[in-house]
Amino acid sequence: MISISRRITVILLACAVLWCDRAVGNTATSEDRTEKQAGNRPAAQKPPFVLENFYKGVSWVGGRWQMPDNALPEARELGIEWLALTPFGWMDNHTTPSVRLNRRGRFWGETDQGLRTTARKARELGFRLMLKPHLWLTRPVDDGWVGMIDFETEAEWRQWEADYRTFILHYAELAQSENMAVLCIATELSNPVRSRPRFWKSLIKEIRTVYSGKLTYAANWYRDYDMVEFWPDLDYIGVNAYFPLTDRNGPSVSEIMTGWKPHIEQIGRLSEQHDKPVLFTEVGYKNTPGTTIRPWEWPPRRRRWDGEAQPVVHPVDQAEQVNAYEALFRSVGQLPWFRGLFIWKWYPNASRITVERVEFSPQNKDAERVLKRWYSAP
Repeated sequence: MISISRRITVILLACAVLWCDRAVGNTATSEDRTEKQAGNRPAAQKPPFVLENFYKGVSWVGGRWQMPDNALPEARELGIEWLALTPFGWMDNHTTPSVRLNRRGRFWGETDQGLRTTARKARELGFRLMLKPHLWLTRPVDDGWVGMIDFETEAEWRQWEADYRTFILHYAELAQSENMAVLCIATELSNPVRSRPRFWKSLIKEIRTVYSGKLTYAANWYRDYDMVEFWPDLDYIGVNAYFPLTDRNGPSVSEIMTGWKPHIEQIGRLSEQHDKPVLFTEVGYKNTPGTTIRPWEWPPRRRRWDGEAQPVVHPVDQAEQVNAYEALFRSVGQLPWFRGLFIWKWYPNASRITVERVEFSPQNKDAERVLKRWYSAP
């Protein structure tokens, strides 16, 4: 027969175990509930840590006309501290060995004057700047893109390299004159970078004779960033980080973070190998279902039907975009070798960016509040 004191002890132990089980269960339920409510009330959640020594950036769109007076101040109020400015050079397609400068293009924000004006106004408000030139194919063929640039002869390669040298040195001089903190020497030129390493090493040396700031390269996430030979010659390892993270629609924050782990491990090893900090020179997620399955993929806006262009309607999912951005900051925000990121993309005139419009930009969506929470946290 069990004594009264022993009965009391057994009862107390049972209660303690039951209380612990319930506490653990309640914690898990609370975390799940937080993830499910992220799309509805992201502003109410405090970040679990503060982003320190972290470049809080966005990719600033060079608009067709001069930007509204409130564009930069409103971005600053959200906690944004860095802007990537993206002028374009032009090529016909990935096999035409010429690059054309775009000093006076159709889009004011991409012209030299627009870049200078934007840079000066941004600096007055305390922004820091990265100049990140891109190449654009005006008449692509065979599904070609800039990462596939390739030529049959050495003469064609040398012609293209001479044009690209003129192109990037022009922007190096502009970045120097406007006191821009970082210059990106190229964006997603995967095959030229793999095929012509001697050219790039020589070019980097020449860039440093006219530009005194920091240098990076915006490497593609696929068969590019981990194959670059000239990381030792730059100041940052740059990655356009559109990695596939999940295999289903509607993933939770924790599922997306799990998807980040192998990529972070590989990038971390690269950072350690070269003793260089890492920037995500681009990263972004659309407000659509499955945005973390193929983040790089842009859904077509129109399709052909009976010879006429028809609008394509895509479903919208704000909660999935919210979870993607939340998982991004939680995954990289405390890595000692990670220096920051530039969200793709940010419009100076955001009036056309609505909840119903499929866009990478988090502007005017619940995801914008996620950015503000992380970027403005003291």
